[in-house]
Amino acid sequence: MTAHELRAERLALGYDGRPVVEDLDLEIPDGKITVIVGANASGKSTLLRGLARLLTPASGRVLLDGAALADLRSLDVAKLMALLPQIPVAPDGITVGDLVGRGRYPHQGWFRRWSAADDTAVAAALDATGTGDLADRVVAELSGGQRQRVWVAMALAQGTDLLLLDEPTTYLDINHQMELLDLLAELNRRNNTTIVVVLHDLNLAFRYAHHLVAMKGGRIVAEGRPAEIVDTALVSEVFGLECLVVPCPASGAPMVVPVGRQE
Repeated sequence: MTAHELRAERLALGYDGRPVVEDLDLEIPDGKITVIVGANASGKSTLLRGLARLLTPASGRVLLDGAALADLRSLDVAKLMALLPQIPVAPDGITVGDLVGRGRYPHQGWFRRWSAADDTAVAAALDATGTGDLADRVVAELSGGQRQRVWVAMALAQGTDLLLLDEPTTYLDINHQMELLDLLAELNRRNNTTIVVVLHDLNLAFRYAHHLVAMKGGRIVAEGRPAEIVDTALVSEVFGLECLVVPCPASGAPMVVPVGRQE
């Protein structure tokens, strides 16, 4: 896949005049998995929405390949970047196959009709997420975990070089969480896809991140390779949690063992 530069410069984001992210600089490493972590209301999902152009900056800017993201055509952005929001909503009565097929919309146009390449992309996305047997089911009838995997399939079908996901493991049991994150890791290895994901589970974040971004109060407290930046002081500062940080026996990545809450 093509290399791309996605970065934020002095970015400020908020809702209804209430600031959430302030004066933030961030460069997303190309071809890597970046995981954003932080306590509730730390600004991590707001930052992801800003990077995906779902929020208009109060100040600063987001740049994609040197161009201001706000100045680019929506269709051009959608050909390069796919987003799975935190709480996606499906149209009433839509089937899984049709929903995943909507991921191909950036590749359609006045003179570009549905093709064999679109069929192949949708089938591959369904297969990768283990949702092929659900293709004829109505999305609203699925379990929360099934729906989440279908939404991931739609994002994969978009076939972009950049993939942004906001808490994609929500509603998934531990087995399906690992399957999904293994899928993203394989997508990154095979296609060099740049992936930015917000996760709540710290140990999964540390295991899968090439680049970790830790946020508190709308600002970045630390960023870098998990093995280089994660320690008890960082977890305490970001989460107010007393813990031990030890190597994971399975992956060697930092692993948090909670001791208790700080008073």
